[in-house]
Amino acid sequence: MKFKKTIELQYNNLKATALCKAKRDVRFYLCGVYVGDGFVAATNGHMALICNEPDSVGMDLIIPGEAIDSLIKKVGNFPITKITKLHQVDKEFWLLEHNGTVELFRPIDGKYPDIKRVDIPKPVEIQFKHYPKFNLDYLSIFQKVAKVYKQGFPAFYPTTENHSAYVEITNDVHGILMPLRV
Repeated sequence: MKFKKTIELQYNNLKATALCKAKRDVRFYLCGVYVGDGFVAATNGHMALICNEPDSVGMDLIIPGEAIDSLIKKVGNFPITKITKLHQVDKEFWLLEHNGTVELFRPIDGKYPDIKRVDIPKPVEIQFKHYPKFNLDYLSIFQKVAKVYKQGFPAFYPTTENHSAYVEITNDVHGILMPLRV
């Protein structure tokens, strides 16, 4: 079959971002994974995960979470290859293909939030007098993300008591976590 466009994505990046997307949200576009210009990202409004994907330059696509979840169920935790291909079938449909396992989907029609606007660089110094408070549910999600990449624990770098924390998973994967409002 001839495809209009094909890009390669890391399977682990899709699996990790699927953990960080919104589950059931009226902002339907948050229930998917965003393939942007050089990165793959997901957010639920309280946390975000950003994974570098050099092959996705020039992309602007929201993959429905159900499509990724279905592919993960079919492929499993120990894939044979590390690459998942994203094919554009026609104007309306796209296809996720991992080593012969396929998932056909229609992209979410919506505008994904500008994830680069909330992204922060890794802090070099701490600037707070009172310790920030974080939701432990979101901390546990970052722990699951670290397991996807076979990392022991994610590294947390809070910036101030009222601003987001940088969460380092690997050199190419990091997260942003918003503190609780007290």
